[in-house]
Amino acid sequence: MISRVSLLRLQHARKTLTTSASTSSKPSTLTIGNVSVQLQEAKNPDFVPAFYGWKSQPPQDFLPHLKWLIQKDQLKQDVFLLGVPGKIRLELVLRYLEATNREFEYLPITRDTTEADIKQRREIRDGTAYYTDLVRYTVRYTPENTMFQCAVRAALEGRVLVIDGVERAERNVLPILNNLLENREMQLDDGRFLMKHDKYDELKEKYDEATLKKMGMERVSENFHVIALGLPVPRFPGNSLDPPFRSRFQCRNIEELCFNTFLEEAKRLAPRVKESELNDLISVVYAYNSEATTSRPRIATSVVENTLKIWNVNPRYSAGQILDFTYPAKEVLSDSEKELIETFKNKFDLKSNENTRKLKVKDGLFSVRTTKATQTLNLPKPSHPSTTKVTWIPTDKQEYLIADLATAFSKGDFVLIGPKGSGKSTILAELSQRLNYNYVTMVLHQDMNTRELIQRRHMKENGDTIWEDSILVSAARNGDVCVLDGVEMVHPSVLMSLAQLIYHRRFDLPNGNRLIGEKEFGTIMERDGADEATMNQRGVFKIPESFRLLFVGESQSKEHKWINENVLSILPFFTVPHLSLAEQSNIISQITHGNNMKSVNKLIEFVESIKNSTDSGLKNTATSLSLRRLIHIAKRDLMQPGHLQELVEKAALSKFLPQITKETFEHEMKTAKIYNDTKIRTKEDQKYLDMIRAETERPEDEALIPNVLFHHNKQHDEVLEDMARDMKLGSHLLLIGNQGVGKNKLTDRFLHLINRPRQYMQLHRDTTVQTLTMQTVVENGIIRHEDSALVKAARSGQILVIDEADKAPLHVIAILKTLLDTGNLVLGDGRSLRPAASFTDADKRNDRLVPIHPNFRIIMLANRPGFPFLGNNLFAVLGDLFAIHMIDHPGRASEFEMIRKYGPNVNAAVLNQLLTIFNELRDKTDQGVLQYPYSTRELVNIVRHCNEFPNDPLPEVCRNVFDFDSYSEDTIAVIHEVFQKHGVPLGVSRNKDSVAIMERIPLGELKHIGKWSRKSIDFPMEYGFNAPVPVEFDPPVRLATGSLKMDKNNQRNNIFSEFHCHWKVPLDETNMISDGIRVNDDLVMSSVNPPMIYHCKDFMNSNEVEELKLNKILPRFSQMYQPRIKLAYIGGDNILVHEEEANFTGIISLPDQMCTVVKNNTSIAGKLGAMITGTNYMWRLSNQKCNHALLYECGGQQMLVYTDDKQQISVQHGSVPFNIKRVFANGPQNWTVVSTENDNYQLVLDHGKWLLEKIENDVKDGLNTIKAKQGNNELTSVADPYYYVQGRNDGSVLGVPRKENETMFRKESFPSKNKFAKLDESREVTFLGDTIVRAMPAFRTPKAYVHDKISPYDINGFLETIDTSRNKISYVPVPYDGNTFMYENWVAEMTKTRFHLVPWDDEKVLTIEINGGSIRSYELEMSSLGKSFDDWKRMTGAAEDEKLRMEFDRNPDDVDFEKLDEPKLGKFDPSNAPHHGGNQWMGGTGGYNTAGMGGIGGPFRLDAGHDVHQMPDFAKQQVPHHILKKAREIAQVEYAKKLREINMSEYDADGYEKIWKKVHVPSKKLSAVIDQLEAKKKEREWTKHQTTGDLDDGKLIEGVTGEQNIYRRRVDKVPDPGAPQIKPKRLRISFDVSGSMYRFNGYDQRLGKTLEAALMTMTALDGKTDQVQYDIIGHSGDSANVPFVKANQHPKNNKDRLDVLKRMIAHTQYCSSGDSTVESLRWAIEEMKVKKDDFDENVVILVSDANLQRYGISPKKIKDAMQKDPSINSFVILIGDLGNEASEIQKELPVGKAFVLKNTSELPKIMETIFASTIAQ
Repeated sequence: MISRVSLLRLQHARKTLTTSASTSSKPSTLTIGNVSVQLQEAKNPDFVPAFYGWKSQPPQDFLPHLKWLIQKDQLKQDVFLLGVPGKIRLELVLRYLEATNREFEYLPITRDTTEADIKQRREIRDGTAYYTDLVRYTVRYTPENTMFQCAVRAALEGRVLVIDGVERAERNVLPILNNLLENREMQLDDGRFLMKHDKYDELKEKYDEATLKKMGMERVSENFHVIALGLPVPRFPGNSLDPPFRSRFQCRNIEELCFNTFLEEAKRLAPRVKESELNDLISVVYAYNSEATTSRPRIATSVVENTLKIWNVNPRYSAGQILDFTYPAKEVLSDSEKELIETFKNKFDLKSNENTRKLKVKDGLFSVRTTKATQTLNLPKPSHPSTTKVTWIPTDKQEYLIADLATAFSKGDFVLIGPKGSGKSTILAELSQRLNYNYVTMVLHQDMNTRELIQRRHMKENGDTIWEDSILVSAARNGDVCVLDGVEMVHPSVLMSLAQLIYHRRFDLPNGNRLIGEKEFGTIMERDGADEATMNQRGVFKIPESFRLLFVGESQSKEHKWINENVLSILPFFTVPHLSLAEQSNIISQITHGNNMKSVNKLIEFVESIKNSTDSGLKNTATSLSLRRLIHIAKRDLMQPGHLQELVEKAALSKFLPQITKETFEHEMKTAKIYNDTKIRTKEDQKYLDMIRAETERPEDEALIPNVLFHHNKQHDEVLEDMARDMKLGSHLLLIGNQGVGKNKLTDRFLHLINRPRQYMQLHRDTTVQTLTMQTVVENGIIRHEDSALVKAARSGQILVIDEADKAPLHVIAILKTLLDTGNLVLGDGRSLRPAASFTDADKRNDRLVPIHPNFRIIMLANRPGFPFLGNNLFAVLGDLFAIHMIDHPGRASEFEMIRKYGPNVNAAVLNQLLTIFNELRDKTDQGVLQYPYSTRELVNIVRHCNEFPNDPLPEVCRNVFDFDSYSEDTIAVIHEVFQKHGVPLGVSRNKDSVAIMERIPLGELKHIGKWSRKSIDFPMEYGFNAPVPVEFDPPVRLATGSLKMDKNNQRNNIFSEFHCHWKVPLDETNMISDGIRVNDDLVMSSVNPPMIYHCKDFMNSNEVEELKLNKILPRFSQMYQPRIKLAYIGGDNILVHEEEANFTGIISLPDQMCTVVKNNTSIAGKLGAMITGTNYMWRLSNQKCNHALLYECGGQQMLVYTDDKQQISVQHGSVPFNIKRVFANGPQNWTVVSTENDNYQLVLDHGKWLLEKIENDVKDGLNTIKAKQGNNELTSVADPYYYVQGRNDGSVLGVPRKENETMFRKESFPSKNKFAKLDESREVTFLGDTIVRAMPAFRTPKAYVHDKISPYDINGFLETIDTSRNKISYVPVPYDGNTFMYENWVAEMTKTRFHLVPWDDEKVLTIEINGGSIRSYELEMSSLGKSFDDWKRMTGAAEDEKLRMEFDRNPDDVDFEKLDEPKLGKFDPSNAPHHGGNQWMGGTGGYNTAGMGGIGGPFRLDAGHDVHQMPDFAKQQVPHHILKKAREIAQVEYAKKLREINMSEYDADGYEKIWKKVHVPSKKLSAVIDQLEAKKKEREWTKHQTTGDLDDGKLIEGVTGEQNIYRRRVDKVPDPGAPQIKPKRLRISFDVSGSMYRFNGYDQRLGKTLEAALMTMTALDGKTDQVQYDIIGHSGDSANVPFVKANQHPKNNKDRLDVLKRMIAHTQYCSSGDSTVESLRWAIEEMKVKKDDFDENVVILVSDANLQRYGISPKKIKDAMQKDPSINSFVILIGDLGNEASEIQKELPVGKAFVLKNTSELPKIMETIFASTIAQ
């Protein structure tokens, strides 16, 4: 606060200063108030600033500060000026120096400042290293032989040393000045000593000056003074002051100008702007700054001054627009902070009115035309005209930006920011072209230090060291425009070193030269009477008025926030506008000149939708789909239509996205209708590989063309052709994928095919910018730079292959951005790469410019981003500059084709086996179960070994690859499991009981039972077959689809038996399989509840199952409708579906997933019809052995034969002169027809003619033939009551009869005469060569033939195997999986054995269990079995079942309310016998008053493990209120007891381990993922300027000159002082602990699943509270927030974690009924929202059962709660799916945010997926 007296004095001082200035051209005294200073003549006047002019009056607010500075100078006290970022402190110092006529030296401090920059630096001259800091200033200054260091120079010459940016200095750098500051003394490295002036003068009285020089003494001038400038730390980022350093200064806080002073200044700067608008703008600035915090930067008044000048040029701008130029709020503020500044803008009525404006150029004059006026731009004359050529597609928003930039350009420098690929470079090129200014680009990178930004040390051929100007300094001296591209990459201190250049157009260079702005330069020449040549001799050079400095950077991201208060205080900010959809479409269409605008518009709308998504993962993905990338996609779509989805997926690298983001991305693509359209794909006749093939021009090029061993396959050929397409478009290529997938081989083969030479670079973590662009060598003590492979390739037009690009630091690889985008790159030795086409004649003569050949291209190879690859995310930095090619393992067919060439002698079955194993291992890697991605490279190595050493056991060969994992128990267990399930016993050792073949028992001799013969029969007139006619269909229907994964387990790893393999398809337990057939290599099954088709593709080798839902096409007659669906293969990929109950027929095309229904009124012989109606006979579908499907009337005489003859599907109607009992196929176009009289006929289709032949026999009662096989005039039949019957060629019939009254293995359940009447027994028998296989139920299996160890309750039935060549029989058991059969009668209509028999090939049969999804393969033919046993011996070389229980619902009439009494615990039954319906015993079910399950009126739930008899809900609702209250009171008391018991009990290791075993693998995996990412964040980095370590390539010259800090060392990454603290993640999991969790745990283990999820969370995040803060709550009928783990009280050990689980169990047992799911989700989000800015990511996971409908909770309520705050990531896991409620809820919730837990084993994967996409990012 300034008193009135002080104010009067200051006014007097202002008057005195003015008077002094007006009375003399060179005033001798300066007086401010009562302080005066005598002005001295400057010895070197060019060191005195003249920016403001000594006649210029400083602002009133400066006068107290100037007075204080004079006082401190007179007291010989060094000063420290403290203040906020901006130019005010530096302006104050310059005004002080100018007013007092003081010379000064400027020392900008950065983190790269070293002792050499302050004290001494060596230079080499004529082979000798000199310290150059002490050479005296002479008029004849020659930079070649003179070097000054500012601190020492200021001390010797008596100048003011201005140290700017003290807070930016690294620790222990500035303290080297302590003695100079305190005692004016300093020891120099060359042995000399700086001495204080008075002591030196005393010695000089005794010794002459020459003697003192010889003694090494140098005099520090008495006029030496130090002014330090710094920011307050903390509050602003930086290092705090070292106490000894601080204590040597007097400090003064320099506040910004007061409001009135600044308003006056604003009026002076912008006189054309209305004063009211100026007042409003400045009011907002000062009001907002008064509320500034560490996280909310201030608005810099120094930048306001710049934007006011812009406003003065174009007063049509609104105040809101000017504020936006000053302060990019959208970039630097959070959402809540943006609201604050909007509040201020609204309060002061600052409007951001958008008005039209356009840059106009006419007759060399520039203007901006607005809606109502034209504003003239006064631009300085450019030093060099523009040579830029750019393709510019104008849009309104970009034209506005061009006008804004031109206006800003007329007044000075600016910053341009925008997202990656938004066109920043193009915009600046267009601006340069219009304004006719030449501009040069300097690419910045993270390793760049201040010195490299300004000047670079170079060694001449004679060994002398010189300093070369950087592009920036050259541009400043030449008056060009310099674009600093990539300002976001460098450290802010590097940018701040340019503050003096930006604010005052002054630049002090490392070699001692100084650059001064043209205006000040002219003032100094006029003041000192010197010409420009003289000034240049003194080392002072002019910066022409035409020079501009433009910063270009990317918009801020959450990961990289580079715009801090220092950067905000430098220049105005302009942001590349977001283009509208129409503007983007227009740009793309004009650039591509294409007619694919429909695809382009879909693409643009899709990208816009994911950019605006609330999903952070989608938003990040959208950055890779920049406008640049969309243009490339559009070009490719024109070149190759129909591949739009594929192009988008490659551009976004969608295959490697986190699972949740990937699913959401695919959903959004589907919603946007982006797909691969096969209808518009054009057949390409031209080969792009041939089109881009080049002829070799030079012999040396031929040697650089690679030629490698390459086995072609279809997939790789497509990739090669795709690469050629992109290169034809002029793109650089990025091949990205897992290791070992062939990236290098593909690249080399590609280059060989197009005949292009390559240069090769392999990057690594120690790759630097210097090594990337040059190779440094030392020859004879002289340092020389040679071209790197990059420069050689660019110069010669070769292909540069950059391998392992992801291993290099991102800031190193990022320097290629400008090279890839605009063709410019600054090399490590100072030269520049530029496109040859842009060269002028002067450029061609400049040896510092290297032309880029137009044929130069880069092919970059990198591993995929993300865990487990520990490389850097190269794609995020450079992805949109490349044409992306995701290289994956070849498809199965292609990979088989390739490895077949590596192993031509390896059995194809073994190759298929290995392929299947590796594919599953890769799937497990993608799922996160395994970390290492097993590649084709490892597979090829195994195959090559097997090819050369075929007798080596396969498991031993595989160990060559997998022994790497042998010490990781979890990993090797998974690997062993995969190998063993596919029949390779890796990890299995044989034992003596390893063979378990069922005993083959002799059947006895065949008995003669009659004779047989054949007799041809002519069809009577009214019988026979009509000509085929086309089938009439209803319109085709696309079937709804789904996908499943089946699990496979080979059964011969430990024991060799007939049982070969077991598959498990995850089916609902109520679903029932009705039939199964083989279609090519696929297995197709039908089910009936619900009606479905399950298509198991490549069944033996794949695990993919496709669901086709038939509910849309099947008729429904009544609720009791129980369909029986049978299948037949009719050729191609078509199957015929026949439903027997409704007599329905349809044809399904498996690839198209389309079904056509056969019309029931199709005409055949009068009444067209594929089905003959009007009878009561059941139609049945015969089995088949060709592409004819035969339907027959069971009990009638009609037949229909469907045939797919590739042209169409036709049908033939036929009839026979007898009633049909069954029909089965014997062979192709050959059927056996059995009549109801047990007569046998043979029906043959011979060249289109139907023949009927009767097989006559005199066997008693005839032959009820079930299956038959013909050959060599013999007939083998299966016919009851015989085991089998043979008709010999001599006419005799022999058979082995079954014994009567034989004891069977098990009695039939519920026997009934017509129980199996609807069965087709022919489907239960098949032939394997001479072996008959028959599905036999246990109740028809002789007990004498079954092994004693087989239990009747462990099997579904047997495979009766009869070897007719040996006349032996065996019974192979088919296991029972424990599934409950709910529809006994329905099952009996489809099978006797509860499984279906499906012939697979000549060696194996399949059994398909009717429910449960189990499929088994059996090898039963003896010769095949023997061969397999031999292979097995050579090969080997030497999930628990859920407890099932029955649930009984009580009828309403059974409820006895008279038993309802006071609640009680009940008696304890020590025998734990089941009790139900009573009211005495604790743990009973369906009773009254006691603690139990399923009853009413009890105090709490108690599960004793018995079957539950459930009371109906209405009974619970009628329980009186007083009983409910009493029950609740007892429950509370018991709950309290339970909690005390937990806290007092000992650690229960067994209980804990039981749960821990289920989750320890995923828990460890998730913990490892977080650790790896944390390790990556803490990865050591190079620290420069060290005195020990590895030699720094960039400081070789300093090493030669003798400097010491020329090394670099890897040290742990430490955040910059004052940098924002890395925020932890925040996780909250809300588990369902309601009563239904306890009640239905016995049904689906939902409570067990919940406990596993809780334990996995606690263990995975144990010890990671610095990274993840989590808490666990519960929700139930009692509360929406039941705390179990608090955020600051995580469990520390297993005991604590077990206690948490026990408390969760106890709460479910004792809580009230009810549901708080939605309330818990809302509470969790709302409470977390309060402190969301304190965390990097906020995640809520709600775990709930799906019983929401019961409580009237709709999915919409959950969805609304999840989407209430997009900044909170919310997920829902639904467990306990009673019916399909969970699946229906999931469909209504946001994609990728809801999961249904159907199996306990899926839980860890779901949690891991959520964590990987949020917590582990």
